[in-house]
Amino acid sequence: MFKPTIDQVAQMLEEDPSLGTLRNQYTTEEIFDLIEDRGSITHVEALYEALMDVMYATRPKGVL
Repeated sequence: MFKPTIDQVAQMLEEDPSLGTLRNQYTTEEIFDLIEDRGSITHVEALYEALMDVMYATRPKGVL
């Protein structure tokens, strides 16, 4: 059974350019701690989606 680990998160952050903003703002440990409901993540695609959720939740909310 798939269970996300900090090593998997680090690898995904390193390999996927779309997660670069997140990688540049937080440490891997901080990002791992921000993933909501890690126990419900059962495959790599869901981990990627969770990381994207973290990225959107932590983005600056300036006024345009």
